[in-house]
Amino acid sequence: MMKNILKFLSLTGLLIVIMGSFLIEKNARGAASGSVKVILYRVFELSVINNKLYSNKFTGVELTVSYTSPSGKKYEFSGFFDGDGNGGGNYQTGNIWKIRFMPNEVGKWTYKYSWSDSTPGDSGSFDCVSEGAGKGILQAYKDNPHWLAYNGTKPVWLKSYYVTGHGAIGQEFNWVIDSVYSRLVDHGYNHLQANWLLSLCCFSQYYLDGPPKDLPDSELPVYNGNLYTTMHLEIWHRMERYLGWLNDHDVGIHMFLGVDGSQNSGPSWFSLTSAEKDWFTKYMVARLAPFANLAGWNFCWEVPGNREDGELGFAQLLQKYDIFNHLRTYECQFPQDNYFSNPAYNFAAVENHGFSPKTEWGKAWTHHLACLVGYKGKPVYMTEGNALWRRFWYQHLEQKYGVTVDQNDLRQSAWACATAGASFTWCGHSQVNGLYAYGPDGLPLTSDNKFLSSENQISILARVMNKEVEFYKMNPHDDLLSNRDTLKIWALAQPGRQYLVFSIGGNPFSLLLSKGDYVNNVWLDSKTGDETPMEFINITGSSGETKTFTPPDIGTDWVLILRTDDVLGVEDSEHSYGKQIPQDFLLYQNFPNPFNPATTIQFDLPETGKYSLKIYNLLGQEVATLLNGNKSAGRYNVKFNASNLASGIYIYRLFESNFNLSRKMLLMK
Repeated sequence: MMKNILKFLSLTGLLIVIMGSFLIEKNARGAASGSVKVILYRVFELSVINNKLYSNKFTGVELTVSYTSPSGKKYEFSGFFDGDGNGGGNYQTGNIWKIRFMPNEVGKWTYKYSWSDSTPGDSGSFDCVSEGAGKGILQAYKDNPHWLAYNGTKPVWLKSYYVTGHGAIGQEFNWVIDSVYSRLVDHGYNHLQANWLLSLCCFSQYYLDGPPKDLPDSELPVYNGNLYTTMHLEIWHRMERYLGWLNDHDVGIHMFLGVDGSQNSGPSWFSLTSAEKDWFTKYMVARLAPFANLAGWNFCWEVPGNREDGELGFAQLLQKYDIFNHLRTYECQFPQDNYFSNPAYNFAAVENHGFSPKTEWGKAWTHHLACLVGYKGKPVYMTEGNALWRRFWYQHLEQKYGVTVDQNDLRQSAWACATAGASFTWCGHSQVNGLYAYGPDGLPLTSDNKFLSSENQISILARVMNKEVEFYKMNPHDDLLSNRDTLKIWALAQPGRQYLVFSIGGNPFSLLLSKGDYVNNVWLDSKTGDETPMEFINITGSSGETKTFTPPDIGTDWVLILRTDDVLGVEDSEHSYGKQIPQDFLLYQNFPNPFNPATTIQFDLPETGKYSLKIYNLLGQEVATLLNGNKSAGRYNVKFNASNLASGIYIYRLFESNFNLSRKMLLMK
C-alpha cells in the first residue's frame, strides 16, 4: 500500500515535509504551500523526490541545504538518500532523499536546497514555535565545565542507565517502549547509554520475555558488507524511531558501541577507505545530528584515543560535519593516560582501570580517581564503572579474579563519581547475552529484583544533587579534607556556600571551611535518604577554620551537607528544574525576625502537599513542630510559643517531598 502511495506521489510531483506526525509533500521543483510549524529543538524533516537514475543513489549525487535563522545566521548542512522513505529500497531502488534540521531559534526560518549534479533545487520556510520545546543539546556547562548543561547554559544532573539489548532493534517497537523506555522515564532517567545506536553487532542480546525478533540477525546491522551497497534502511528507520521517541521525552542517548563493530564481530571501521569514512560520517550526521538528544557520539569501547585512522579521526570528522556540536568522545580504559585535551573531543568517557590491581576494580576509590584524572576542562562521564555494572562486571570479576562486588560497592562508586564532579551510568539488570525487561534479572524497577534497592539509592543521590545542593556551582575539593582515609572520603564544594562530603562506613574527617554562617546542615544516610539535622556552624576567621566531623554511626555511608542560608536546596527558577518555590513562599509573609516569645508566623502554601515546619537549636535538636501533615494551598497563621526557649539563634526548616528550606531566626526576650 505505502509503495503504491509513493509511486503515485512521484508521478503527481508532490513533496513531503515531516515534523513528528505533520506531513506535506512536493517534488524537487515544486513549492510548499501553507505555514509549516516546527517545535524549538525538535526535528524539521523534508522528503524530496528525485527520479533521476544513478548507479548508486547513496553516492551518485549530493543534496545540500542552506538554512537561515530568524536572526540571520546561516547553517550549511547535508541531506541523505533514504530509499522509498519508509525503510525500503537500496542503493539502486527508491527515489526519496531527505533533509533534516534542528531549529534553535523561535521565528521564521528559510531554507534552500541544491543538488551537486545541477538538478534544480528549491526553497521554502517554516515557523519555529516554542510551545512544547525540547531542552536542547547536552554540552559542557559554560560556567563550570565539570558539569553538563542543555545548550551549555542550563545545567542538568544526569540520571543515566545503561540499556544493553542490541538485538531489541529487531523486536516490536511498542513492547520495547512500554517495557523498557517508558518505565525508565517514569523513574526519572533523563539519559541512557545504548548499544543499538549505531546498530552493528551483538544481536543475540534481546529481551527474552518480549516478542520474537521479526528480522533475521543478518538484516539487523546498518550495513554488513560493502558500505555503499549493503545499507539496511529499515534499521536506520528503527533506530530513528527509538531516538525520536526518546527525543520527544528529552532523554539523552550515548552511543556506547559506536562505529567500529570489529571489537564485537561486526563491520570494521578500519576496513573502510578514507573516502568511505568521510562519506559514512557525513551520512550519519545528516540522519542523526538533528535529534537534540544524541548525547553523544562514541567510536567504540576501550580504545587508545590517539589513532588518526580510528577514534581520533572519527572525532575530527564529526567536528567537521556536526554543525550542532553534539558531545563526542572515545572510551578511555586507562584514564590516567588520556587524550581528552585534544579539541576533537568535547567530553571524556572513562573506565576505572589502571590505578590498582584488577582485584580492586570493584572498589569505589578507583572510580573517583578515574573521574578526577579524566577531567581536562571538559565534562567526565563514567561509561563503564566496574562496580556500577551488574550486567557484566559482577560476573566477570568474580569468575576471573575471585573478587565479589556487591550493591554497597555500587552505591559507593556512584557517590565516588559525583564527588569527583562527574556523571555516570549504571545497570542493575543481569544476563550478558539474552536479557529480561522484568523479573529478578530484568530492569531494577520491580520488587522481585534485589537491585531495586540500588535504584532507590541512585534516586537518593539524584535528589541530593538536584534539590539539596546547587551542584553546578560545586567542584571536587578533596584538598579541603584532612585526617581522613583518602580511599573512603571525598568532597564536593563551593567554598563559602556549600559543602558535600561522602564518608564510606562513617569514617571521621576534618574539613577546611571558609568564613560564613552554615545554617542548613545535615547528615544524610546514603542508603535510606534519612536526614539528621546538625548544629549551626559559624566561621569567623577570614582564612577559614578546619573542623573535625564524626558521622552519627559506622553502620552506613554518610553524606555531610553544609549550606549557607542562601542555598535554596531546590532547583532554581533560572534553570527551570522540577517544582519551584514561589517567591512569596520563600520569604514568608510577615515573618518576624527577630521574634518574641509569642509570635505568629504567616505564610502561603503554593499547592496541596505534605509539609512540615520545625524549629531546631544550634545543636540540631528539634525544639518545636509548627506544621506537620497535609495542607491545602492557601495562607496559614501558625502561633509559635517560645516562652520556654532561651534567647539566641534558632533554625527553622521547612520540609516538602520535593524540597527543604532552612533559615536562621533570632529569638529576643
